[in-house]
Amino acid sequence: MRLAEVRIDAVDVGIAAGAVVQALPRPDALAAPPRRTGALAGVVDHGGVLVPVVDLARWVGTGERQDGPHTRILVLRDGDRMLGLRVSAVGGLVDVAPDGIARLHHDDDADEVFHSVARSPETGRVLSVLDVGRLAALACAWRGGAVTMTDAPPLPAAHDRRTYAVLDAGTLRLGVPAGALAEVIAMPSRATIGDGAWCTWRGRHLAIVPPAAVDPALEDAGAGLLAVLEHDGLALGVPVRATLRLADFAPAATVYDDDGAEVRLVDVAALFARRPEAGLSRSAHAAAPAQPSAGKPNDAAYVVFDADGLAATPLDALERVLPLVDTPGATMRWGDRAIPVVDLRRPKQVPAEAGQVLVVRAGERRVACVAARVHVMIPAGGGQLYRLGAGAFITTGEGREQASYRIVDLTTYC
Repeated sequence: MRLAEVRIDAVDVGIAAGAVVQALPRPDALAAPPRRTGALAGVVDHGGVLVPVVDLARWVGTGERQDGPHTRILVLRDGDRMLGLRVSAVGGLVDVAPDGIARLHHDDDADEVFHSVARSPETGRVLSVLDVGRLAALACAWRGGAVTMTDAPPLPAAHDRRTYAVLDAGTLRLGVPAGALAEVIAMPSRATIGDGAWCTWRGRHLAIVPPAAVDPALEDAGAGLLAVLEHDGLALGVPVRATLRLADFAPAATVYDDDGAEVRLVDVAALFARRPEAGLSRSAHAAAPAQPSAGKPNDAAYVVFDADGLAATPLDALERVLPLVDTPGATMRWGDRAIPVVDLRRPKQVPAEAGQVLVVRAGERRVACVAARVHVMIPAGGGQLYRLGAGAFITTGEGREQASYRIVDLTTYC
């Protein structure tokens, strides 16, 4: 029998895993209709459905109350009845052999919710096994047959568990479907563009999303590793601090690791849909001057930069984007040689020592083009190419969001 190991104040409890729907953070307040008796502690919102919450400490002795950062509301299901249970901490799942569960009380007292015990093979603790059906009946508080498809999205079956890679992302843990994680590598050299960055990975351009794009609670905490996610032939990089382990979770927005830490499960398809720069990871194109035709999608990625106005240049022509650390001179050290510097900024556009350097390559030749800043990336297929007179342009977006950029071939400076 698979049990979820939890703690209610000083009592170690085992609950059949098949009865556990989800663990939710305890809200600041649990509003509920006032009642004279019973253990109803309030209600919690679960997927748009209000579920009653039971506090066992109002019925039985559970020791000194332990409410803290690990306190959770465990949503339980018995048939079509759902209810919540306040727990002080959530542990892991343990498998107990059938003969490892000992029934101690045989009185079938409907007012008792514990009648059996089991020893956890993981921690050695003796778990009081909760009878969820009796709990629902005793509490006379559950959300049941009234729940329909119009009330809430369908709940995942408790046994519908998938394997996730748990990653330490600094301010919280991320759970990434194991099949979507291509690899985790040391953070490569990267160039900042817009609110993200890009690098090269396996010969492809790889956009690195800002941490908050994965989850609003994430902060840029100086991660030293890059988790590369793949979806439908595209790839994105997500900064992380460490890889922790593989774990099985029932799909939900938030789950809890064996040590009670919150794990945010990443919806990879939704992440890629929100970040069109994933298109940068399509097969790299040979660097060449753009030859657009009117109204045709761009088949190569472009970088938009600000230098006497916004302009776009093919990404494949760029070897590196660097911050400008000093007033530019006539040449710049690049590897074992000096390469010419071309300052594309208009006079007094920015302080002389502020800007970004676009290292452009054309065969064996290199040139450093200085811009005020790199503005944004346009992935392959993310814009439309057209001509206006002798000029070439790329346009993105629609309506008020539409923007057009003049295309320049920086390799002409090489």
